[in-house]
Amino acid sequence: MIQLSSRLLAAASMVRGGGVLADIGTDHAYLPVFLMQKGIVHRVIASDVGEGPLNNARKTVAAYGLSDRIDLRLSDGLNRFFPEEVSEIVICGMGGNLIEEILSSAPWIMNDRMHLVLQPMTHTEDVRRFLCSHGFRIDRETVTEDTGRYYLSISAVWDDLQDPGCEGYYYFGTLLHQPGNAQKIVKKQLDRIRTRLNALKSANRNTDEQSVLSSVLAYYEKETSR
Repeated sequence: MIQLSSRLLAAASMVRGGGVLADIGTDHAYLPVFLMQKGIVHRVIASDVGEGPLNNARKTVAAYGLSDRIDLRLSDGLNRFFPEEVSEIVICGMGGNLIEEILSSAPWIMNDRMHLVLQPMTHTEDVRRFLCSHGFRIDRETVTEDTGRYYLSISAVWDDLQDPGCEGYYYFGTLLHQPGNAQKIVKKQLDRIRTRLNALKSANRNTDEQSVLSSVLAYYEKETSR
């Protein structure tokens, strides 16, 4: 049985199975092999943008005797996937802005059978903003510690919802009311926001960005004072 890091185990725990899963940026294909061994999924299309990572994935898949059930595909994000081909998408280990770009390039993901598992390394607000403004409902968020770092995992389903339009939610999601590791991510976001605000104020730049970040801090204060 293949062993996963705590970070990838957190993503694996959110996979619902039952359809065809796409693992975008699969690297060594550890996650698809684990999901297959556990019987959580029956077929995976694992992709990467580079031949090197895809060759690593090919070796892993062959070593575990799964070459007939895990398809490997050279693809820049979802560009070489087709509508109706998958019902679940996992994207781990990328920045939030890149995840947003990948999802934006595939409008066919917006249907009621689609489930997303996302693990943005940075700019989590970009991911939540995209999801909320494109009809997705975030149904679960968890934070996992792995070798001294903290990783956010997001599960989302398409529900044709209207965008709530709240920047505070985009920055913090449901983490403000979660104990433990979630507060590590909250603190990191707060530090980043305050550092950026101080830089804008020092430069005497009264910008839209400053107004947005100030509203995010007000949201934080309101939510945590309840």
